Amino acid sequence: MNHPAILIVDDERNARMGVSLTLQKWAKGQYDVDVAENGFQAFELMRERNYDLLVTDIQMPVMTGIELLEALRNEDKDVTSILLTGFAEFEYAKRGLQLGAVDYLLKPIQQDKLIASAQKALETAKKKQRTKLSELLIDPEIQEFFSDQKKSSNLSIDSAIKYINDHLRTTLAIKDVAQHVHLNSSYFSVLFKQEKGITFSDFVTKLRLKKAKELLIITDLGIDEISEQIGYQTTSYFIKIFKKNESMTPKQYRDRFLEKRKSV
Repeated sequence: MNHPAILIVDDERNARMGVSLTLQKWAKGQYDVDVAENGFQAFELMRERNYDLLVTDIQMPVMTGIELLEALRNEDKDVTSILLTGFAEFEYAKRGLQLGAVDYLLKPIQQDKLIASAQKALETAKKKQRTKLSELLIDPEIQEFFSDQKKSSNLSIDSAIKYINDHLRTTLAIKDVAQHVHLNSSYFSVLFKQEKGITFSDFVTKLRLKKAKELLIITDLGIDEISEQIGYQTTSYFIKIFKKNESMTPKQYRDRFLEKRKSV
């Protein structure tokens, strides 16, 4: 498992060490902070290790910061990056943003702005990683089901779907949803299955499980809180439904995600 890490790239020793020391002090051991003197050296380091954040100067000998970002893109290496730039380098900074950099800072670098930018960038990196891993872990069948859900040919069903999404944390009895769209419960049940290809009850369960998986991955909420947010009255019932559909408990699912994250 790689420890979380930041790579600083700058050919000016004082600038390189200043940024490095600032981020080391801020990180308090939570991130390794490595340094490189130019883009080529950084590129070689990044072939050996995954970095959570790249902070790179633009103008450097051997390989510039822009050339480094281009080389990383050519090798499909997706790393969150911040550019360090001089006043005359805005066009280069613009190119860097096009290559995926999330921010640029003017030299001389102010410590508070560097830390704020690093915090924002690392949060962006975490979200990207969680999204990538969630795509691996969330049941492809469920993903495909909801990605294929287009607007219904019936306005009442469209209205019902919106109501279900807006009230997922409630009990969502079919009679209440039918009443909301001014239809008889029996007729609504038949119409819903006809339009969506699935019963009302199964649709709500699929939606709740999808939401539960997202919350298990992208948040640190407890199982009780997640159960409440997706509309199950008791945690034990939520665990029972989850295990029935996924062959594992919510905790086991989250642990599986954490193991996957370690290997990325």
